[in-house]
Amino acid sequence: MRRVWWHLSDYISHRRAGEAYRKCLSLAGFEVADRPEEADLVVLHDDPMNWSDIFERFPAVRTKPKVGFAVWEGLELPEVYRAGFALVDEVWTASAFSAAALRQGHARVRVLPHVVEVAGCAAGDLEWARNRLSLGPESRYFFSIVDAINPRKNLDALLRVFARVAHGNPTVFLVVKQYRMNVSFGNAAQVLSIGEKVTDGRLAALHAGALAYVSPHRGEAWGLGLSEAMSHGVPVLATGWSGNMEFMDERNSIPLRFELEPVGERMARMLPHFRPGMLWAKVDEQHLQREMLRLIRRGQDPIMCERARAVAERFSSRRVAGILGGLLRDLKRD
Repeated sequence: MRRVWWHLSDYISHRRAGEAYRKCLSLAGFEVADRPEEADLVVLHDDPMNWSDIFERFPAVRTKPKVGFAVWEGLELPEVYRAGFALVDEVWTASAFSAAALRQGHARVRVLPHVVEVAGCAAGDLEWARNRLSLGPESRYFFSIVDAINPRKNLDALLRVFARVAHGNPTVFLVVKQYRMNVSFGNAAQVLSIGEKVTDGRLAALHAGALAYVSPHRGEAWGLGLSEAMSHGVPVLATGWSGNMEFMDERNSIPLRFELEPVGERMARMLPHFRPGMLWAKVDEQHLQREMLRLIRRGQDPIMCERARAVAERFSSRRVAGILGGLLRDLKRD
């Protein structure tokens, strides 16, 4: 089993992770097949609801050994995943948290961590960030990357907390990099929105200049924005629950306290994956506020920043390639 066809999703985070795994295939000594007809194994890296469509578009997939790569941000398996799971021999996912839910629908679920790649930023990228933000020399900012229309990202909580943090701190800002849809925040004081596409170098410059990365999310299968921020040595304040705890702990980041509550009707109406009674996290907003204010007063902890940066080595392409190679060799033995 030397040649692998790795299907890439159109969804931005799936596609980015899939591209990194393709590089790992080569590092592990395997070939990346251009077409499923040429492959010994196919990996369907997409939402399981789309796997049957891939079968229709690429009929050769039907005759090949198949792995489905899927992620999930909650405790219970979405019922809409079950039909897709019946089509594949094995399921891979990014974290132990995600795997626990996916094992409710498939007997063979293995963990393949995401690659944490450190994107460099050139002098021109840093200059772009300075000009784009137009902040004074005394100004500092918190940073977050969000899909503003997705309640799971919990942007509403972040804006509420920052409004309290900004009161009395006129040189502190919140920079929000939006994707999928650019939503206006109206007259939200000291909140800067970046809705346009940016290069990896410019995104790295935004990370590098941040006082901290903030994510009061309700659940993550991994949290690519969080691990990317840590790779730059930036403190991460994020809900201390779900897949991001694969790489976060109290020594290298600031996991925020939370309680679990039902997802509710709004999210269930938005996506068929969710049911109202499913549970997700409700972040402790007071804890988030205290930690943001602490960073404003005291600045970053250099030891924590160095420990955060170590995540990039722990989940480097080389190390993830070793895990991927082991999964592929296990499949060959089976």
